[in-house]
This record gives sequence, C-alpha cells and structure tokens, in this order.
Amino acid sequence: MSLITTHPKDAKRATRTMQLFAWLVTYALLSCSVKADLLDATLAYHQGDYNKAQQQFYELAQLGNVDAIYNIGVMYLHGQGREKNPAKAYAWFNLAADFGLEEARDTARLIAKQSEQQHQAFEDAYAALLTNISYEKYDQELRPELTAEPVHEQSVYRSYTVEPTYPEHAYNNGLEGWVWLEFDIDKNGAVGDITLVDSYPKNTFDKPLINAVKRWQYNAPNEIEHAYYNRSLLYHFTTFKGEQYQQSFQRQQKSYQSEISELIDAAEQGNALVQYYIANWLSSDKYNASKLLKYHWQKDTASSELLLTSARNGYANSQYRIGANLLRGDYGRVDRQKGLNWVLLAAQNGFANAQYRLGRELLNKQYVDYAPNKARKWLIAAAAQGHFRAKRDLAALLFELNEPAANIQQALDDALKLDKSHPQLLLLQAKLQQQQKQIEQAKFSAQAALNEARDRNWSTQAISAFLTVLN
Repeated sequence: MSLITTHPKDAKRATRTMQLFAWLVTYALLSCSVKADLLDATLAYHQGDYNKAQQQFYELAQLGNVDAIYNIGVMYLHGQGREKNPAKAYAWFNLAADFGLEEARDTARLIAKQSEQQHQAFEDAYAALLTNISYEKYDQELRPELTAEPVHEQSVYRSYTVEPTYPEHAYNNGLEGWVWLEFDIDKNGAVGDITLVDSYPKNTFDKPLINAVKRWQYNAPNEIEHAYYNRSLLYHFTTFKGEQYQQSFQRQQKSYQSEISELIDAAEQGNALVQYYIANWLSSDKYNASKLLKYHWQKDTASSELLLTSARNGYANSQYRIGANLLRGDYGRVDRQKGLNWVLLAAQNGFANAQYRLGRELLNKQYVDYAPNKARKWLIAAAAQGHFRAKRDLAALLFELNEPAANIQQALDDALKLDKSHPQLLLLQAKLQQQQKQIEQAKFSAQAALNEARDRNWSTQAISAFLTVLN
C-alpha cells in the first residue's frame, strides 16, 4: 500500500520538483512562507523524515485535508516513524472516508478483518479520533458552500471610479497580473489608509491601482453613519483586448503552455502556494494564463475550490481570503463563525493582514465576541510587522482602555512615523494633550487634523466636534 496523493515517487521526479521551485522564485511567486503543505510533507515522507511528515500531515488533517488524513493512516499501518498500530490506521482510514475518500473505508475494513485484535479496539480508536478531528466539526467550523450565490449587504456602493493606468512596459510586453488591496471608507465615502495585501508580479501594478483607488468615492442608500473597515479588492490587469493582446498571446502561448504544465503538476502534488496563484488567475477569464488553465480546470467553481484546497493545505493568504469571503457573504450568506475561524488560522500562521482583521472584528461591539483585550493582542502582532492600520488602531484602543499615557504616546508615535499628518492620529494626539491639560497644544493638533482631513476629503465631523469642546 502506498500514499494515495500525487507526489514525487523517485529521485528524478524530486529533482524536477526542485527545478519547479527555482522557476517559481524566478517569477516572484514566493510571497510568504507556507507553514505546511501537502507537497512539503510528502517530500519529507519520501526522504524518511517521518516525524516531520506526520507533524505536517496532522496540521493539514485538522484543516480537513483528506490526503493528509489518508497518509497518516498509511504511516500507522506500516509503522513509519512509530510502531505499527492497525487500530489507529483503521481510525484514520475511516476518517478519510468521512471526508469523501470512500475507497479508504474498504481499506479500513480489510485491516480490521486481517487483524487479530478485537473489533471493539478498532471502533474505540475511531471514536477517540473523532473527539479531535471529524467531518462534522469541519463542516460546522470551516466548510464554505462554494456553489452558493454571493449575498452581499448593499451598505455602500462605489459612486465614482478612476480606472488605473496600465503600465506601458507591462502592456507592450503582454505582462498581466493582479493586485489585492484592503482599505477603509470614512463617513464621507472617501477611501483611506490603503493596505497592499498581495500582488503579482511584485511592484508592477501596485502604484497605478493605489493611485486610482485613492480617488474613488463611495455612497450609501442613506447617509453613511460610520466608517467601513477592511474593504477588500482583487483587481485584475489583463491585456485581453485588441490586436496587441492577440500578438502578445500568440508570442507567449508556447512558453505559457510549458510553464502552465509545470504549474498544474505542482498544484496537483499539493503545493499550496501554486494552488493560490492559480485560483487568482482563474478568478478572471481574461488572462492569457487563465485561457490555458481553463482547459484543465473547467468548472465554474474551480477558482474557489483551488483557493479552499490551498487554505486546507495551510497557506495563510488563502485562509485569510476564505475567511474574508465568509465574512462578506461570498458563499451564500455571511457566516461570522466560520469566517473568523479561517481568519484566526491565518493570523496564527503569522499573516499580518489576518492579525489586523481579527483585531478589528473583536472590536465590533455589535457582536457577542467583542473582546478588546484579545483585540489588543492581535493588533500588537500586526503592528510589529509594520501594518499601519494596526498601529493606528492600537493607539486608539490603548486610549479607549485608559492605558498609561506613556504607553499611548509610544503607540501613537510609532504610527505617526508612517504618516505624520494622519487626521485620526493628530486628533488622538489632541485628545491625549487635553487629558494632560495641554489645551493650547491640543487646539493646535486638532486644527492640524482638521486641515489635513479637508485636504484628503475625509470626514471632519469628529474633529470639528472636538474643537468645539476645546473652544
């Protein structure tokens, strides 16, 4: 019996995989580390590092990765890295069947039939495993309905749009890509504090999109009563138009086919990073690459399914995207519990944007999970990685929690280093100065905040109200 997953089976295949990784680096695909993915765990298995392999398989199993679940059963069956344990092998194979790999059930029955142990020992092992990992638990806590139609609250909508400029060098060379941004919307409907989450290729389309989004305007059916945090945007830059597109596509098609063949192999071998990138490409049908990729992934839900596979393989970017989609209602309904669970997984993997999002969600007073002290922990973690909005909100939270003035000032200064004229930060500075009876300094800071907010077309309501109190 062997591992069911597709993986390098000999030295030649392993060498090819290493060459693939080199190709990925060349194309700047390695945006952040993967805690554990199926390919890495499988390579560890074939190299005889059974402890590492089982540890990573177990991490993936907790995310509902059926291949990892099956592979743990194989390791218990053969005694790889531990003593043979037919009962535990039986349990893990049954669990793999619960997750959809029905033929694993036959394997479990065969093990029980051939073993001298009593049947009850096998069922006890299975029951014990289900207390930690089960399909029911995965279904309740993580599984999204990928086939459901999105249901979004029309709380705000874009009323003014500036299209980003396609960089001339990128267009002339048939270069395509995407940018993932998050930003806030204030009471005026203005976009503020844009965060670059990820992009491909790096440093190609980032600035054109950010410069455009800064000028966007949002409206609401009624007057916007509060700021909106973590608006997410995945914007695609494609050359799908005109003769220039046709020329670039014809010029690149041959090389694309070769490269895409390698990407398909890597995705099917369980490389979570590659699965994430392919999911992004498949989310638009206007890429050169996506036109070829769709020959292999033809389902309408292929992009979402690959994203989920990547998330179950431990890739933090994908976990966060799945979580954000669930919180936004992309899978039929807003599911806060499942959304926060995925965001938490990404945050625990060290993804700064997920850490910030988790902190923000825990500060929302309309939900029962409001927990400012837990929020502080995650904001601190994101701020330590240089996340500006985390630095901004951490300073505000410390002020709200009546922390010592020195602690607030330190957090405030840390945020001001990234934006010394930020209206919200200057207003917070004024409030801190007021507490310390520095009224004239408070007036100066508040007035500076007001002037800057006007220059940025941001809401001045809170600043004006504070100035009225001071005067």
